[in-house]
Amino acid sequence: MSGSRTTSVRTLALGWVVLLSACLKSTEPQPSLIQLNGSWNYTGVQTVPVRETLTGTLTISRESGTSFQGQLVLQGVNSQTQQQRLLSGPVSGSESGTDVIDFDADLEATTRRHVGQIVADTITGTWYSSSDGAMSSGTFRVERETR
Repeated sequence: MSGSRTTSVRTLALGWVVLLSACLKSTEPQPSLIQLNGSWNYTGVQTVPVRETLTGTLTISRESGTSFQGQLVLQGVNSQTQQQRLLSGPVSGSESGTDVIDFDADLEATTRRHVGQIVADTITGTWYSSSDGAMSSGTFRVERETR
């Protein structure tokens, strides 16, 4: 009986080890599948609530699989008053479908969600944010800086 019980305990322990190891995910970066690392020239237009032109740099500094992280630094110029403002913050996103890039930029304590299509070294699309009932939106285009 003692041998049977030892075998059962070992089988149960082995089962737990297999189950737990299947639940663990690697925290190591995976090879990039999208190749976005580097600097990108950002241009855009905010159309709501006030028209504003946006220019700056999107820098992708870390990739893993289909996800990426970086920094966005923009200068916004109000089209009516010519007043300028600086916007900057972290970016995180992923390739969410064939040639579709989806990323969030945390600017001015709000998150601007960008969704665009990548063709060669250009991504074009739309962005929006909503905070405390106020919405802003517009379009963007990023082009990879030549190496």
